[in-house]
Amino acid sequence: MARGGISFQGIGAKYVTVKAAGSVSAVVLASGLASVIDKAVTCEGDGVYGFGNAGDPIRGIIDQYEADHHMTVQFAGFRENIPGVSGALPTANEHLAVDGSGAVSEVATPVSPAYAVEVDGTANVNTVTVFIG
Repeated sequence: MARGGISFQGIGAKYVTVKAAGSVSAVVLASGLASVIDKAVTCEGDGVYGFGNAGDPIRGIIDQYEADHHMTVQFAGFRENIPGVSGALPTANEHLAVDGSGAVSEVATPVSPAYAVEVDGTANVNTVTVFIG
């Protein structure tokens, strides 16, 4: 839950099932299914979503990963506790992009409608509440 007792989690959420790119599947293979949940992704090809490259637009947040290399991605609404990049954390209302590893970072020029709603920059936390679009 967000600070102050107000939770944005799930408001306006919409989901889609897509094929996972190799960037996501490699992390699952090395670290397990749970390691990719709540990570930011972008569209890497025809129906294929992955971590992309730093600065790519956020197209969703991984909600679930399946053993057949498909995943459920939240593509709209609010999502809390998304990892942010230490040293590149946004402030509220700043536009966001993926960092290429599943985290989000600030971006000077908007590349998608995604923006930060709330940021926890506490040491070893660095999470962002995101409005995806």
